Amino acid sequence: MSGAHPSSSASSASSFPPGAGVAAAPTSALIARLLGTSAALGVIIAVGFQGFTEAMHHTQHWVWHTLAGEDPSSLVTIGIATVGGAALGAVLLVVPGRGGPHPAEHHGLLSPAAVAWPAVLGSLAVGFVGLVAGASLGPEGAVIPAAAGVSVLAAGWARLPARMGMLVQGSGLAALLASMFGSPLAGVVPLLEVVPAGAVPTMALLVLPSLTAAATAVLTQQVFDWSAIGKLPLEAVEFRPLHLVWAVLIGVAAGGAGLLIDRVTGLVRRLTLRLDARTVVLSTSVGGLVLGVLYAVGGEEVRFAGIPELLWLAADTDSAWAALGATAVKVLATAVCLAAGYRGGKIFPAAFVGGATGLALHLAIGSIPLALALAVGLSASMATALAFPVIAALNAAAILPASLLPLALLGIVAAHAVHLLADQVAAAAPAPAPATASE
Repeated sequence: MSGAHPSSSASSASSFPPGAGVAAAPTSALIARLLGTSAALGVIIAVGFQGFTEAMHHTQHWVWHTLAGEDPSSLVTIGIATVGGAALGAVLLVVPGRGGPHPAEHHGLLSPAAVAWPAVLGSLAVGFVGLVAGASLGPEGAVIPAAAGVSVLAAGWARLPARMGMLVQGSGLAALLASMFGSPLAGVVPLLEVVPAGAVPTMALLVLPSLTAAATAVLTQQVFDWSAIGKLPLEAVEFRPLHLVWAVLIGVAAGGAGLLIDRVTGLVRRLTLRLDARTVVLSTSVGGLVLGVLYAVGGEEVRFAGIPELLWLAADTDSAWAALGATAVKVLATAVCLAAGYRGGKIFPAAFVGGATGLALHLAIGSIPLALALAVGLSASMATALAFPVIAALNAAAILPASLLPLALLGIVAAHAVHLLADQVAAAAPAPAPATASE
């Protein structure tokens, strides 16, 4: 979500257009118009996100279960993933704007000057095809460019000044995250971490529009009885002092695993750049082929976003080595998707990677409770993969039982320390020559 993590889906808010801050406090009439626009955005984005995910899940199930069969062979799995990758490349060639920024090189909200309905619909089409093709990514990153575009268009319809573009786009992002987690605070608090200091004259001016959009998004879900991502069914754990040690240990291990996603993505991107120089269809087709091989090796547990697959892995795995193997496959699958140009988010793949790491420690050290291992592990890896610990904490609070949250937060702190140390080591090392498409 920062410059060190350019492919982070939830980081989109950190890339607001230059000069988009609100230089002076607006009038009361302008604030009222801003809040009305934000409320409308909450409804629009909640409806849009629900429709997108429902259509994606139904189509994905048809491709990977109805069409492929309930127990597809390795060749069928590889074939579907390869064809899906080729289809994604074909869509990228024809949609306006090529589906927005490449996820391995830049991530951010669309520039107001570049937003039009064809670009919004094109970004949705690219995200939809990639997720149906089996991307090891979550839906949020596929929808963020479209949500940003709709926000900019809404600001234009409301005749809000360009200097308020950051606030409107922040409202769109808040509505999207709130729709995903079913919690207004999960949509609003992240903005406090990603918006540059001094971008708005008062913190209330930043929070109120986003809170309005997030609240109306969740209320829309409640009116239509739509299900957001609920609490994971993890058993409560009776606290023991030794659990503090386990939380730190898991936080360090899972935090390191979360860092691997971006590190491996960077390495794979050096290869896909050369394929992109020929044609993007070649890059996505090879990416689909590799993804299919990884799915054939790793099984159903490592496919798609990562939840509920993490729970399946925990139920079916009794070997620490098997859990570590699933972790490695998931890291590779996610990195390949990002490097090849699949649009999607890292929140849930990172949660899977950290949860599987915690599962491995639980299986290796029997005194670590399973629920603690999963809760701390998924929270810690989200903190490092997304690069923002506060966002990871809000995500964890939205999906974990309250009894496990304190230990999960301790794991996030330990993981963030790992992140800071890794950044220091990287800063001290000589910078590698940048990869180019002509290499």
